[in-house]
Amino acid sequence: MLKQVSLLCLLALSAFPAAAREVHRAEIGEDFAPNVAPERRVYCSDTQVVTLADGTEYRACVNWRAQSKSRLIRTYAALEGPDGDTDANVEIARACFDLAVASQNDPYRTAFDVNTFVDGARAHFSLSAKTRAMMRTNEYSLRVYERGVWLG
Repeated sequence: MLKQVSLLCLLALSAFPAAAREVHRAEIGEDFAPNVAPERRVYCSDTQVVTLADGTEYRACVNWRAQSKSRLIRTYAALEGPDGDTDANVEIARACFDLAVASQNDPYRTAFDVNTFVDGARAHFSLSAKTRAMMRTNEYSLRVYERGVWLG
């Protein structure tokens, strides 16, 4: 029974193509998270024991710190490609991806439209891949995703 299950698993895995992996990425934008207030706190980072005039010992703060954190949303463009590709082809894909991202990154934009960015980047990536004779272009894809981080 165990051999049959193992054989079925092996056949099922071989029926699917190799999984894609993130080959390259670039940060394309960042903005403060809407509706998330900054977090602030004041704390004592160092204390010292002092002797008061009546002889009692007292622990007092000698180094106060203030901290403020803000939630930042970073937007990334990612290039995903096949696991088993050659190093030379991956380097061509990365160069085409960098060109595609640069072609869409307007430093003067006031609003970011994901669909416009992805459509333009895909067009430039395809053109660059064709110009540089990149192989397996149909196995590469572009996507945009966000990650939130606390800054401060």
